[in-house]
Amino acid sequence: MPWIFSLIAVLLIFHYIYGFASLQPSNINWLMSARHDWGTHYLGWAYYKSEPWHFPIGKITGYNYPVGTNVGFTDSIPLLAIFFKLFRPWLSSDFQYYGLWLFICHLLAGYFTILLFRLFKVNWLITICAVILISSNPVLVYRGMHPALCGHWMLIACIYYYFLDRQTTNWKKILLYQFSMLAFSSLINPYLCWMVLGFSFAIPVKLCFYKKWINWKYLIGYLAVSLFSIWFLWLITGMVSFGGNEGLGIKGSYGLYGLNLNSLFNSGGFSSYFPQLKWVTWHQYEGYMYLGLGMLMLVCLYILYRTAVFLWKKIEKKNKSNAEGRFDRSLTPLLVLLICFVIFSVTLVFTYDDKVLLRIPVPGFFIRLEEIFRASSRFFWVPYYFLILFTIIGIAKSRMHPILSSALIILALFVQYADTKPLLTSKNMVYGTYTPPLDNSNWIRLMSQFDEILFFPAFNSPKLRSMDYQDFSYLALKAGKPVNLAYLARQDDHAMNLFSDSLTRDIESARLSPRALYIVDGAYLEHFSRAFQTNSARLNMLEGCYFVYSANIKKDTLEALTSRLNAVHRAKLDSTLVRLGNRREFTKTAKAPESDNHSIRYNLESLNIGKDVISSNGWGIVDTSEDNRIDSVFITLTSAKESYQAPVTTLDRQDVSVSFGRPFVHNAGIKFLAFTDSVQSGTYKLGLAFKNVKGRYVYMATGNEAVIKTPESDSP
Repeated sequence: MPWIFSLIAVLLIFHYIYGFASLQPSNINWLMSARHDWGTHYLGWAYYKSEPWHFPIGKITGYNYPVGTNVGFTDSIPLLAIFFKLFRPWLSSDFQYYGLWLFICHLLAGYFTILLFRLFKVNWLITICAVILISSNPVLVYRGMHPALCGHWMLIACIYYYFLDRQTTNWKKILLYQFSMLAFSSLINPYLCWMVLGFSFAIPVKLCFYKKWINWKYLIGYLAVSLFSIWFLWLITGMVSFGGNEGLGIKGSYGLYGLNLNSLFNSGGFSSYFPQLKWVTWHQYEGYMYLGLGMLMLVCLYILYRTAVFLWKKIEKKNKSNAEGRFDRSLTPLLVLLICFVIFSVTLVFTYDDKVLLRIPVPGFFIRLEEIFRASSRFFWVPYYFLILFTIIGIAKSRMHPILSSALIILALFVQYADTKPLLTSKNMVYGTYTPPLDNSNWIRLMSQFDEILFFPAFNSPKLRSMDYQDFSYLALKAGKPVNLAYLARQDDHAMNLFSDSLTRDIESARLSPRALYIVDGAYLEHFSRAFQTNSARLNMLEGCYFVYSANIKKDTLEALTSRLNAVHRAKLDSTLVRLGNRREFTKTAKAPESDNHSIRYNLESLNIGKDVISSNGWGIVDTSEDNRIDSVFITLTSAKESYQAPVTTLDRQDVSVSFGRPFVHNAGIKFLAFTDSVQSGTYKLGLAFKNVKGRYVYMATGNEAVIKTPESDSP
C-alpha cells in the first residue's frame, strides 16, 4: 500500500513543482528561459552531444572554445550525458534529460525513505507522510536550480545502508550496495560523491570495529578500491587530469559559502509565515536549509518529548545500565561523520544573521580543502536529512499512542504545505520551443559564414541583456560553430588567460583570422583601431551589437548580408570609425616624472605588450590618497636614455573604494591602449604615474619590460 500511495504522491508533487511537460525530451524552453544555471547545464550537454567522441570521454571542445571543458564542469550530469550520447543519431536536436532526472530524484528520495522506515517498522500511514515530506522538502525543491545536485536520494540511501543488519542483508551486499552508490555518485556530481564517500568510510569501519563482520585487511582493501574507483572514473571522463590545470580551489573563498547558524529556520523568502533572515554575504544562499514550519514543529515537539522522557527516568531513578537507555556503540562512526559534515559546512567561521560571531583558527590543509569545495554549506545536507528522517521515526516509535503520533505528523504535513507553498510554486515554468530574444535568423546566417565565433574580450558576451551568453552560445550551436563563451563550475584559468592574451595581441596588431567572426562590446572596439586604420577589418552592426571580420574574406553572400544589416546603422558605424581613427600615442617626456615618495597599490588584471601597441586593464590608487576623483594617471616607458608616457582612461571602481574603506577613491579603474609608433627602439621599464591636483607625480615601476621595435633574438 505505501508504494502505490507514495508513487501517486510523488507524481502529484513533481507536477505541482515542475509540470509533466518538463519530462518531454524536446522541451528545452523551461531550461533556457530561466536565465540561470539551467541554461549552461543544457548547453554543456548540447555541445557535448553535437561533437564526435574524444578522450577523455567527457571532453567538450566547442563550448568555451578553444580551451574546451568537460561535461562534468557544466554540471550536465556526466552519467546521463555519456549514456544518451550513445543514442545521438536518434535524438532530436533539442533533446534534454533534466526533467527525467529531476523526477527520478524525487521518486528515489521517496523510495529509499520507504525502505528506511520499513527497516524501523514504522506504520504505513506515517511512512507515506514521510515520503511526502521528504520528496517535497524545501532543500530539494530549492536545489532544483542545480539538477545535478538534486540527487539527495543517494544520501538517504547511504543512511539506509548504514542501518542494514546482517539478519536482513549479507554484509557483502551492504558493502556492494555502498560501493555501487559511490561509483554512481562520482558520475553525477563531486559534492554528492564526497558525501557518499563519507559513508563509504563509516559503513566498513562500523562492520570492522563494532560489528566484527570483516577484518582490518578487508577494510583497507575496500577503502583503497573505493578511492581508486573514483579517481579512475574521473580520469576517463576528464573530471581530473594529469595536467591538473583546472582551478579546483578559489583562493580566499574560505568561509564565504559557510553555513549560517540561522539556516534551519531562515525561509529565504519562501515561506507563507516567516520572513527572510539576513546573511553575512549573499553567498550563504548555498546554505539554504529551511526545515519548513511543519518540520520545525515536529523537531521541537520531539526535543520536548525526549527531554521529558529523560527527566522522567531521572525522577524514577531507573537503572542507567538498562538496555533501553544504553547507547549503541555501532552508531559512533555515523555520529563522527555527521559531526565532520557539520564542521565542514560551518567552516569554523560562525555566523548568525549578518554577524560573524567567532572565527576558530584551522590548519592550512583544512582551508585548502574548503577552497576546493567552496560551497561547503552543502555538506549539511546529510545532517539535514538525518534530522528530518529520525525526528519522524522517533515520534513514530515513541510511547505516544499510534493515533496521536500519526495525527501529529499528518497535522505537520498540512502545516508544512501551507508554509512552503511559495517555494513549491516558485519555478515559473514555461514550455515549448525556445526562441532567444535576438534576431535569430540573421545571427545564425551570419555565424554560418565562419569557422569559429570569437567574442572579445575572450569568454565575455556583449551584455545586451542578462545571461545573453546563453543565447549567443545557443545560436552558435544552431549554426554548428564553436564559441568562446561558457559558464563553468571549474575552468583551466591558465589556458584561458593564454588564449585571451594571444587573441588581444592579434587583434591589436591587426592580425585578424579569416576564419573567425569577432563579436565585440562597443567599449572594447578601440582594440581593433589599427585593423580599421589599415583597412584590414570590416566593422558591422546587428541589433546594436558590433561584429568584425577580416577584410581578406571575399564572400558574396557575406557581403550581401552585412550590407543589408549595416544599412540600418550606417550613421553610427561611420561616426564610430571616425572616433577610432584618433589614435592614442606615447609622447616623449624630458625625463622620468619627478616623484613623491609614496607607494602605489595596483593590480594590472590584464597586460598585453604587442609589437605596435600596449594595452592594460586593472586598478590603481596612491596608498596615501583619500580622494582621486581628479587625479590623472599615466602608463610610462622608461629606459636609460628615453622616457615616454600616455594617459590612462580612468573608470569607476566602487569595489576598490569599498575594499580600502575610502569613499572618494572610486576613480581607480585603469583602461589603457596606446600605440608605440613614436617610441624609439629599445627595452623599456613599464611604470604607473599618478598626477594629483597640485601637479605632483607619484611613480612606481611595475616590474614589466616592453621591447619596442627590437627583435627578441637575432635572426639566424
